[in-house]
Amino acid sequence: MAPGLVPQIAAWRRRLALTPAPARGSGEASNGQPVQVELYINGAWVDITGFVMVRDDQGKITITSGVRDEGSQTEQSTNTLPLKNADGRFTRRNPLGPYYGFIGRNTPCRISVPDGMGGKAYRQWCEISKWPKSWDPSGNDVWVDVSANGILQRLAQSPPPERSVIYNAITNPLPSSVVAYWPMEDATGATQLASALTTGSPMTWTGVPTLASYSGLAASDPLPDISAATLSGGVAKYDDPTASQIRFLAYIPKAGLAEGKVVCAVDQVDYSAGSAQFWELYYSIATDTTNSLVLRTCASDGTNLGVLLPHTVDVRGRLLYVSIELQESGTSITRAVRLKDVLTGRVYTVNDTQAVTQLTRVTKVQFGPASRSVVNPGTAFLPGVAVGHCTVENAITAIDALGVRLNPIGETAGRRIQRLCAENGLPFDWVGDLDDTTPMGAQGKANAISLIQECVLADNGLLYESRLALGLGYRTRTSLYTQTPALTLDYTAYNLAEIPTPVEDDRYLANKVVVSVGGVTATYEQTTGPLSTAQPPAGVGAYGANKDSPLELNLASTDTPTLLDQAAWRVHVGTVDEDRFPQIGVNLAHPSITPDMRRAILGLRMGDRLQLIHPPLWVGPDTIDQLVIGVEESLTAFEHRLTFTCQPSSPYNQIGYLDSSSARVDIDSQLLSAIGTGDTTVDVIPALGQSDLWTIDPAEFPFDIRAGGEIMRVTNCTPKVSDTFTRTTSSSWGSADTGQAWTNAGGSASDFSTNGTQGLHSLGTVNVSRYSTVAAAVADVDVRVSVATSALATGGSQYAHVAARFIDTSNGYFARLAFNTDQTVTLTIQKRVAGGQTDLTAVVLPFTHTAATFYWLRLQVAGGILRAKAWQASEVEVPIWYLTTSDSALTAAGGVGVRSVLDATNTNTLPVTVTYDSFQVTNPQTLTVTRSMNGVVKAHSAGEALSLAYPNPFAL
Repeated sequence: MAPGLVPQIAAWRRRLALTPAPARGSGEASNGQPVQVELYINGAWVDITGFVMVRDDQGKITITSGVRDEGSQTEQSTNTLPLKNADGRFTRRNPLGPYYGFIGRNTPCRISVPDGMGGKAYRQWCEISKWPKSWDPSGNDVWVDVSANGILQRLAQSPPPERSVIYNAITNPLPSSVVAYWPMEDATGATQLASALTTGSPMTWTGVPTLASYSGLAASDPLPDISAATLSGGVAKYDDPTASQIRFLAYIPKAGLAEGKVVCAVDQVDYSAGSAQFWELYYSIATDTTNSLVLRTCASDGTNLGVLLPHTVDVRGRLLYVSIELQESGTSITRAVRLKDVLTGRVYTVNDTQAVTQLTRVTKVQFGPASRSVVNPGTAFLPGVAVGHCTVENAITAIDALGVRLNPIGETAGRRIQRLCAENGLPFDWVGDLDDTTPMGAQGKANAISLIQECVLADNGLLYESRLALGLGYRTRTSLYTQTPALTLDYTAYNLAEIPTPVEDDRYLANKVVVSVGGVTATYEQTTGPLSTAQPPAGVGAYGANKDSPLELNLASTDTPTLLDQAAWRVHVGTVDEDRFPQIGVNLAHPSITPDMRRAILGLRMGDRLQLIHPPLWVGPDTIDQLVIGVEESLTAFEHRLTFTCQPSSPYNQIGYLDSSSARVDIDSQLLSAIGTGDTTVDVIPALGQSDLWTIDPAEFPFDIRAGGEIMRVTNCTPKVSDTFTRTTSSSWGSADTGQAWTNAGGSASDFSTNGTQGLHSLGTVNVSRYSTVAAAVADVDVRVSVATSALATGGSQYAHVAARFIDTSNGYFARLAFNTDQTVTLTIQKRVAGGQTDLTAVVLPFTHTAATFYWLRLQVAGGILRAKAWQASEVEVPIWYLTTSDSALTAAGGVGVRSVLDATNTNTLPVTVTYDSFQVTNPQTLTVTRSMNGVVKAHSAGEALSLAYPNPFAL
């Protein structure tokens, strides 16, 4: 990039403010022409539009950007510019040309069109890498067919970094305060530890260190183990400072060290007899602290000066960034020892002030020497200790100066892309929350674009070349969720430049994905549905580039749920069961394109949502809903055509979160009975083998469902059978709120009544059952009722039941509550077959019986599975089924209802009243619908599948 371009771009970006908006101006005035081409020449942007599109019939500029040809990732943008070159100004080596010495390989170029508001809408920032010269034999036609590419072209050629992340963090840029730096990343076989400073001397050793053996710091190359060595590094002369700071990384083994072992010793020029000459940071088991580090100040004879500065944090088994900080303060020295846990990021600090003479320059740093203190001396060598990246500075800096580069694990993908761009001098803009992106693993040694693509792959967002500057941009995955359409085109209003061609194929189908992180793998596959891994015709078989060979990701976590989420999201995106519309084209010169539409089209960003309404019937009635992932533009003096590369938007629409009140989860459902074109009530049941039900919460309506291609809007959902007993009857229960007539059996007619709020069974005899039932439409039902009894049980239990598959009083399934004489409550699943009663399973419930208190009782029967639960009406429904069992004796639909009876040993004063309320058969359900929301209305047969028209996929 030419000198002076970076600050100009930065200023331009500040004016633009990076505010997301589809129709903003650039802040720079347009030249009023249909297109403007500018070169960055000699520190300024020069308009060369007059030399473009003027020779023969080649008056066209073609620009491609984003994802091309239905590819899988963003490619460098390209353009072709035929430049008139009669005066040789575009001939780099022509000394008579006005641009001589100012153009060449990778000369910056930018192309813009009027934004409709007096400013520029940039279409591409690029670099010209080729200047091929051509002319006809007469010399009358001289031109240059310029080829230009976006910044990705150059970045792809960049070599990988030679040094580690932390090395580059310390040295790029190198603070002026650093007077010595030993990375200690030297390979096995080295004879000394090189200094990273050209003015520095190497660190030497006595004993035998094990070089390049510790790999516990992902941001560093392997570091030396000094179990059997002492390291010593001399510091080149510098002016006496007012502060000295020594920092290094150290791993302390879990076993700890022996008492008095010196981890680091720091020498300074001897100021005067009895003054401080060296400091020792040593390990103490219990003498001065417990399994921590202590700093002491010593005179040249080893005499300890002043008090010790002990730490309290247990350092065993920790990788620490250690900082010894000494600062003159009047006639004293302020001492501090900071220990930053590299893995957790937590900093532990102790400090004090010591009345000793002034600081001088540091002359030497040692690791693992024998102590020179006359008090509590320790022997040389540090078993199990690894050290590295030692710096000496003449100023105190923040312990967090290296930022995330000390340990990049856990850095979000968006923030890593931002940091990498900053480190490489690249302008960067973004859409979305960079903090709400996938946490990354360690940062390896690769060139910047490879590391950036690694982040894009992990987060599943979109990388793009910025139109704000010669730089990069990133659109986060979460910013793609639930977007408002940025552009709506109308097929019937002739907004399109070409007829969009729908494609339905298996090019991007991925119904099985294996993900691998750090050697841990997880597999997710879609096993049901038309695009499942089931063999045809039930599915399509296993598909996906990573169905067998794992997709390698660099993530902070290797836990299985995280990997499964990653794999499941890719399967979700790879199993879109709809047409693709890879290309949608518009022509800004067409009269159907209004000024507002033109601004919206020019403002479209990568990942924006584009809708095409009113498509022809033969394509399908639904709105074509796409995400823009690339664009090819053709500009002439008369037209500006844009052909957008698209992918279905549906995987990102209406994304839900489990803790969100707006999330809609689809269920497998089907029609209970056929409906005609005019029906506005629909009876539904769960699909075979399923039990989930549609919501009945009024706050959830309306929502749209789809059956056989028709979209209906659901405005209400009620149980097929429901009764709140808001009527007064005697010797009868009348009919339920939903119209079904109650049938009573057992006892006498006067035992059955309703009082305006409940249904009553009057038990005037023991061991005689009373039944109230209604017909059920299906065998698989989910029945619940609220029940109370008028008195506590004496002598024997009181029983209340809910019934399913009730054929007659001798045949049926029941969930029974037994209100016992000790006020305990027992839940039992029973069956009666041919008059014989069998208890299938039972449990004592975690509450006690109170007279006239209501309790919920629920029974679910699906195939041969029976489940039951009960809970106090004053509490929320318990989330678990207390009882689950299986039985196949009764399979017919029969009826549903309630049963009441007193045990033969019961001694309550009679009658005992059993009161029922809020009886519901929640399966089947009845939906109230508005038909033909998408222009389709048709009859539907019983058993036809029914689902949410726009279900909420859950966010990764």
